[in-house]
Amino acid sequence: MSINNASYWLLFFAMSRNQESYFSRLKQDMAVGGVVLNAKHPGWGGRFSALVWLLRRRHLWSQWLFFRVQKGRLNGQKAGKLFRFGLILRSTGCLAAVQSLCKSRAPDGIVLMNGAHYKQQIVLAYIREQGVQPLYMELGCLPDTTAIDGKGVNYNGAVPRDPCFYRGYHPSKDVDATLIKRPPRKPVGEPVDLPARYIFVPFQVYDDTQILLHSPWVDSMESLYRALERCVSSLPEGWCFIVKEHPSARKSYEHIHDNHSRIVFANANDTQELIEGARLVITINSTVGIESLLLGRPVLTLGNAFYNIPELVSHAASEEQLSQLIASPESWVYDEELVRHFVAWLSEQYLVPGRFRSYRDEHPKRMKQRIGEILEGSQW
Repeated sequence: MSINNASYWLLFFAMSRNQESYFSRLKQDMAVGGVVLNAKHPGWGGRFSALVWLLRRRHLWSQWLFFRVQKGRLNGQKAGKLFRFGLILRSTGCLAAVQSLCKSRAPDGIVLMNGAHYKQQIVLAYIREQGVQPLYMELGCLPDTTAIDGKGVNYNGAVPRDPCFYRGYHPSKDVDATLIKRPPRKPVGEPVDLPARYIFVPFQVYDDTQILLHSPWVDSMESLYRALERCVSSLPEGWCFIVKEHPSARKSYEHIHDNHSRIVFANANDTQELIEGARLVITINSTVGIESLLLGRPVLTLGNAFYNIPELVSHAASEEQLSQLIASPESWVYDEELVRHFVAWLSEQYLVPGRFRSYRDEHPKRMKQRIGEILEGSQW
């Protein structure tokens, strides 16, 4: 049976009404069997048995709750033992619903967005015990795309890290390098005049999984700024850092805007303009790294990025390495052919065209194909 004609029975685990609507439509258009479960309205049955299951695995609670607790602390929320136990109690409804569904018919896979939420972590732990394949979804790193992966999202995904893999891939076409503009949440002032030689450093969302889970030595944007301050003397003569806050960030960094003459904030400048004028782009692990490669600029990552591939980007695993690398422009890697092959592979093989807010006919067809590849173990 071909993948497109295969019939799968899937559990779609939604964390919001928007996700529920998207999953319901996707399930229908892919013509697969299964159930869409909304984590906010799981029902009331079976909670006692779910709690017993959780209590027997209380040594895993800190792991399951890690992202939720850390995000809460960053936003001024206390996270004591009572609060954490309350999170566990709140998860019993979801777990009970999934347990009931699995007893009636074991799904071939569970589809969910990202997977870091504590309710998702608990359901995933149970699902893995049943031998069910997780199917992690996330917004794709290229415009108007979705990623779906059997191992995880971002750094945890199954994207190969061997440059030889991409050198052996033959692209069918070039990928468009025009970026999608993101409107800022707050007023950003006027654009600044850009110097002739600078390194562009885009900030990221401070409480996102990319920072809390995949950034070993830079734990905040203030921490990133302080690292730039300590390393600024290593820049070549006449160079500076140009920084731009993430347009979707709820937090403001005005208190550090004028702390150093060689670290300039350019929140009102166009991101594509900032990338194209830069000699180097430094990012923790943002999709701006992919966009920068598309636009022909070398990239230096500070965190765990799925594109931390030798010969594709440079990487600094410490402040000392960052200082050394920015002092030596000749050490920055950029292989145009490797970049072209890598991005084409992402576009043609890994990512699914379309998103839940820009749905088109090709989306469910390609999504079903990718799900089939993961479930059948026939990827790459």
